[in-house]
Amino acid sequence: MTDVEIAFGAVEREAARVRAHGEDYGAVLTPMHARGDGVSSWGDDGLFSVFTSFYAECRETSMAALGGLHAMLVRTGDGLHDTARNSRDAETANTAVTGDVESTWV
Repeated sequence: MTDVEIAFGAVEREAARVRAHGEDYGAVLTPMHARGDGVSSWGDDGLFSVFTSFYAECRETSMAALGGLHAMLVRTGDGLHDTARNSRDAETANTAVTGDVESTWV
C-alpha cells in the first residue's frame, strides 16, 4: 500500500468553496456587462478618443479574463467534487468485491 488516502469530506468541502469562488467571479460580470462599454456615457467629443479606445480595450480584456477565471474555477470545483465521488465509489466497490483485504494479508 502507498499510505495515500483521500479525505473525501475535506475534498468535497474545498470543491464547494472553489466552485463558490468561481460563482462569485461570475456574479461580478453581470453588473459589469450591464454598464456597457464604459466610455459611451462620457459624451466624448473626440478630445479623449485615444484614451477612450484604450480604456474600452482594457475593459474588454479584463472582462474576458474574469470570464475565464469564472469558468476555470467552476470547472475545477466540479472536477474536485467528481474526483472525491469517483474515489469513494471505487473504494466502496473494491471493498464489496474483496472484503477486508488487510485481515487476509499476513
